[in-house]
Amino acid sequence: MNPETNKVAKSISMLDDNTLEVIFQDRVMLDLQAMQLVDQFCSELVGDLRVKRLIIAGRNTQISKEARVYGQLKSKELKNKVIAEAVVVNSLTQKMVANFYFAFVKDFYPAKFFTDIDKAKEWLSEF
Repeated sequence: MNPETNKVAKSISMLDDNTLEVIFQDRVMLDLQAMQLVDQFCSELVGDLRVKRLIIAGRNTQISKEARVYGQLKSKELKNKVIAEAVVVNSLTQKMVANFYFAFVKDFYPAKFFTDIDKAKEWLSEF
């Protein structure tokens, strides 16, 4: 990852042959530029693979409205590349944002939020 991506993501890696894991930093605001950088790195990492995505929100991490809209539009573009997506959240605010996001992406691929990483991984293993 480049230094700019490191400011918002702790790590972006493949857990196995078809599972992408993105762990966000704690206490950051994910703005449009940050989301675009993370998205670009993820795209380069997975290439043409269809993947399951495990997204782990950082504690007290927030996302701007512009970044949320970008994520929703990007999800539509990725509907043939994402098998399923699990998002691990840490707060009520993150749960509310996840619910709003999932209402939008539910027609593209299975998506669910969790508060436990192991349960999220277990759910993804079903796909």
